Amino acid sequence: MPRIRFVNQYAGIIGGIERYMERTARLLRQNGFTVDCCYAEKTQDSERFLAAFDRAETISEAAVRDGSEYDLTVLHKVRDAAAVRTLRNASRTAVFIHDHEYYCPRRSYYYPVTRKNCSRAYCEFLCGCCAMLRRPAPDNTFRANFGGFASLWREIRLCGEFIVLSGFMRGILVRQGIPEERISLIPPAVTLPPESSPSESETEKNEGVPHILVIGQLIRGKGIDRLLAAMHGVKTPCILDIVGTGNDEAYLKQLAGPFGTSVVFHGYSPNPDDAFRGIRTAVLPWRWQEPFGLVGPEALAHGVPLVGFDVGAVREYLIDGQTGLLVPPGDTDALAKAIDRLLNAPEEAASMGHRGRRLVSTRFTDELLLQGWRDFLNRPSATVRSGPERSVS
Repeated sequence: MPRIRFVNQYAGIIGGIERYMERTARLLRQNGFTVDCCYAEKTQDSERFLAAFDRAETISEAAVRDGSEYDLTVLHKVRDAAAVRTLRNASRTAVFIHDHEYYCPRRSYYYPVTRKNCSRAYCEFLCGCCAMLRRPAPDNTFRANFGGFASLWREIRLCGEFIVLSGFMRGILVRQGIPEERISLIPPAVTLPPESSPSESETEKNEGVPHILVIGQLIRGKGIDRLLAAMHGVKTPCILDIVGTGNDEAYLKQLAGPFGTSVVFHGYSPNPDDAFRGIRTAVLPWRWQEPFGLVGPEALAHGVPLVGFDVGAVREYLIDGQTGLLVPPGDTDALAKAIDRLLNAPEEAASMGHRGRRLVSTRFTDELLLQGWRDFLNRPSATVRSGPERSVS
């Protein structure tokens, strides 16, 4: 069976990228694959994360030994151009594009002043100028290295093969000049928990007050400030649960001050699935063009309907009027009305949640993920590297 190496900046659970890697590695190994991990630094929950793999080593350690035993090296997020070149030359290499980091120096793919979503292909000069308007780091320094960014993007493109989670991201890569035939869409696998009665779980948790939920890193691109702005227009009493941490946490807590105990910050959760219990609706208030948004299908798997802005790949699982309510990007008034609608219509919300579970059970299954990886391994390699090309049987 094939031997695969996953490479990422972090060994630990930072966000959806790492949760995807962990779950996929476990599923592949359960089905006969060997999956190793290569990383630059350890973070929170690193032991749990690394336990999903057969073997783990740092990128520096991998760079000094022969990696030809791998049938495929998958770069999830790597920030060192030299490391990409070394790994690419060792084995067949594909790049898993989870976000906008490789072709947007600001990493957000929206404009800095207007915060309107960008639709440009990467241009070293124009994008470099745009990146100069990026907010400074916490130590008030700008950490932009435009030459290094361009070099990394060139090395990434030379890998020749790309994997995405959504049709939206496939379109974005085509816009960036990647031939469509070199882009494979492999949907993630989302676990369906045992079905429970939403009314019973809500009664137990909420004591008559419905809860709504947002999960994600507390950073500007996730748009939680917009959700808090919308909450001023929500007329139905409810409690907003916010799960996650990030650079904007203090700012968001300040914005949430007027709501008192109606907004609860729960911090980081190693098991976000627990947060969906007893929730009326999960909100996707994203500002940036979400490449996929794993939390959306995860909520649907629990029978929780969605309310969200129509950005990025959201409409690939948030089917308006079927699995939730889709509203125009950035329209906080429409977001408030959509939240109110589901708060006041528990039967409609439950029906949307049931349809969401059915969607997840047909489109985000273990079988589809495994078949996607098998099909990918059996296609001809397009990796540009020194040495003879290998085929995978």
